[in-house]
Amino acid sequence: MKIQTTIALMLLLAEFTIAQSTFLRHFPSPEYDSFYSAVQTEDSGYILCGSKQIGGTSSVFNSWVVKLDDNGSLVHDTLLSSTEVTSGYSYIRKSKYDDSRFFISGYLDYADSMNFTGIWEYNQDISLLRVFGTEFKDTLLNTPVAYINLGDTTFYLYSGTRRINFGSSDISLLKLNSNDNSYTLFEPAEHRLRWPSGVLFDSIAQAIIIAYMGAEVKNGLPVNILSFDLSLSNILAHQPNVSFTNLNYGFNLLNDNSLILTGFRDDFITGLKYLLAYKFDSDLVALDSLTLFVSADTITYPSWGQSVLSLDSSLVVVGIYNLNPSTFWQPTPTWIQLSRINADFELTDQYYYGGDGLYFPYDIISTSDGGMLIAGNYYNPNAIPLVQQRDPFILKLNSEGLIVNVDNPEQ
Repeated sequence: MKIQTTIALMLLLAEFTIAQSTFLRHFPSPEYDSFYSAVQTEDSGYILCGSKQIGGTSSVFNSWVVKLDDNGSLVHDTLLSSTEVTSGYSYIRKSKYDDSRFFISGYLDYADSMNFTGIWEYNQDISLLRVFGTEFKDTLLNTPVAYINLGDTTFYLYSGTRRINFGSSDISLLKLNSNDNSYTLFEPAEHRLRWPSGVLFDSIAQAIIIAYMGAEVKNGLPVNILSFDLSLSNILAHQPNVSFTNLNYGFNLLNDNSLILTGFRDDFITGLKYLLAYKFDSDLVALDSLTLFVSADTITYPSWGQSVLSLDSSLVVVGIYNLNPSTFWQPTPTWIQLSRINADFELTDQYYYGGDGLYFPYDIISTSDGGMLIAGNYYNPNAIPLVQQRDPFILKLNSEGLIVNVDNPEQ
């Protein structure tokens, strides 16, 4: 099947809007600020969560919530402001029963030996309604990457954990009851390098599924899958025959209960660099695989955070094109790459957005008008004076995924 490739090049920071409510917005500041997750509100606006640096050049970051209108313009924002306590919000989704309420996972880093991990509930005007969670002791950092919400009462928070006297990231899965603040915690008995990805809910098997990347072996970094019952007492471990070269990878469950993994692989023999997608059934038997991108001299990674979006009849995978893995402050630009896969697991379209700086997407959501919204952060390597800090951005696409047609950066 012929692949249609369309490039949308955003050359300026200026705000602009075209038909079907598509836009790019940057939110520049002198600090290091980020959007990590987004949700659409009842009034067709958006709420985004992330972190904002405070105190000028201070290294203290605070949890940040931003309300935007339907055109992506700022309405207002709010901080969990403190110059002494580092905090961050990581993932936001709607209430299961009330579209005017939203739950955000996050953390408070009280000291080097104690963290608070939990859920912050907000209304549509981003007024804080309540907080529930628990403390992690003897922990340098416990950062939720995503959560599962079952009935607005039970939340499963999947986190990357850094512990005292253990320099590498490990994982934890916290089952949290919003009514009485009771919790159940899963942590591996032996601490070693584990890099978390997403957390999924299998409604048929009534199971919580997490993925993590293990320690490097000869053929790369193997992907590991753990499946839990809802009490977190019974655990099944799987290791599909998939390994990647980089810790960043995508993970999602489709409507037919098949599982999707996307990741980057560097073939050190041929020199080719691949962005790959794999499809598995519910028993983790391989069903299909697909090359989304291959090049001898350009790297495309899956985006950070939530990089796989499941739609009714297609699948969308977000990547970062032209990324140099040796530095996050490279002088050359990146593009947001969006790949559309049909129901037969065939690549049908590929789009590129960016080109004026370094784009790092963290979340993609579908919108009520049939489009998509991508959120993340941006770095301008040509800024004068040059400061190594990031600005949040959002990119709203229409149902076709198009804004402006320009040449393919590969040509």
